[in-house]
Amino acid sequence: MTTASCKTLVVESYHLARTPFYLEYEIERDGSITFINSGNIRLRQSTDRSERALIWTGLELPSDLGNEQWLTAQAHAYRFVSLVRNLGYRGPINIDAIFANDGRLLFNEANGRWGGGSVLHSIAVRLLGFDYSGSYVISSVRNVRSSSLRTAHERFAKEGFLFDGTRKQGVIPLAVDEEAGTVECLVIAYDRAAAVDLKQRLLTLV
Repeated sequence: MTTASCKTLVVESYHLARTPFYLEYEIERDGSITFINSGNIRLRQSTDRSERALIWTGLELPSDLGNEQWLTAQAHAYRFVSLVRNLGYRGPINIDAIFANDGRLLFNEANGRWGGGSVLHSIAVRLLGFDYSGSYVISSVRNVRSSSLRTAHERFAKEGFLFDGTRKQGVIPLAVDEEAGTVECLVIAYDRAAAVDLKQRLLTLV
């Protein structure tokens, strides 16, 4: 189970996840800890039946954890961040976790850097204010078919999807994968149902 170049054995445990999510914090220079944001991690099965790994499709902020789940996750994540702070680390840290089908909370990854939700959170704060999570749902949508950001912007405007600063909802193209011919987008909606509807409409654009 090891090789000549790698003598380390990693033992992994797999669990069926009911709720994959993340929490993001900032450890300030003075050692204080600030909660930044939390969101759902969206995954789907591959259309290739031989591929067993799940495909990451985006994030949704804020997470839809129940109050008890949220308080439990925050309490344990804060303990972890405190330990990292005591080791001397300063800066952003994001922590991935799941609630398994049997209800157990399991943390599976932590990264001392900006996370996938950092850009989404930053844009939401600029456009909607720091308290956006109480009134909006923010989602990232990958693999929307478009050859460029300009083309995506023009198409979204034509279809009535483009973010409207007055209504405070809509779609913002974020980044382009020219090789794949797709763009990643940010969806801003008033609730989860509206966000899902916008995502589906984006993904069915031809």
